[in-house]
Amino acid sequence: VHLVKLGITPERIAPGHPEQNGRLERFHRTLKEAAMNPPAPTLVDQQRAFDAFRRVSNKERPPEALGQRPPASRYAPSPRPYPNKIASPEYSAGVAVRRVRSNGEIKWTRERIFLSTTLIGEPVGLVPYDDQRWAIRFGHMEIGLLDGHAMRIIKTPVRCHLMYLD
Repeated sequence: VHLVKLGITPERIAPGHPEQNGRLERFHRTLKEAAMNPPAPTLVDQQRAFDAFRRVSNKERPPEALGQRPPASRYAPSPRPYPNKIASPEYSAGVAVRRVRSNGEIKWTRERIFLSTTLIGEPVGLVPYDDQRWAIRFGHMEIGLLDGHAMRIIKTPVRCHLMYLD
């Protein structure tokens, strides 16, 4: 929710297909081998192991993909300032706006429809899709399709993309 409010669109891989996320899978394997196998005896010691891994990984390890230069040599801070307050999404005229209730439901034509507990307190927009269906949006993302006749969510889109860490 926080990232979507900042304009970031989460991308998911297809369930059960870690090969679509190879770079991240490899990173986790390397992290586990270097800093977690075996686990440190205390949380303080484990944090030291993570800190050492981060230092080596970012400042000393020269990957081939970066021309044998460590990642820290390529890092540049974002020119975009981080907002002091993250605003809730706003919707244009003609979009029916409903606030997600404390139980994850929205009210639509006197009916309560479960949407998500993740969005409790957030406004969602409902945009006409066809004669009886409404696209449910959270900010810039379509998060579902409401069947106004059956009064239920009939589709939750899942985007499947390869994830790149470049």
